[in-house]
Amino acid sequence: MKFKKSCPGCSLNRLPDVKSFFYEDVPKYENVEWKKISGAPPELIFLNEADEEVERHLLSRLNRDECNNLLQSKGFEPNKDKEL
Repeated sequence: MKFKKSCPGCSLNRLPDVKSFFYEDVPKYENVEWKKISGAPPELIFLNEADEEVERHLLSRLNRDECNNLLQSKGFEPNKDKEL
């Protein structure tokens, strides 16, 4: 299971690559949920089967490709019918 959180506006407006990743790429992955939390930094939070946090990555210094590569390096692949 995977979970991402970010403020849907303010901080993402200054990070166009990360914003594109959240709005355009994340919906193409299975088992990836984006939770919009006002004021939260853009992060990837990896959870185990018991919904316990096991890893966290701040995305503000990554570009869109790096965000996708990070997600895929953890075993998440986009749906075959939805290309990135």
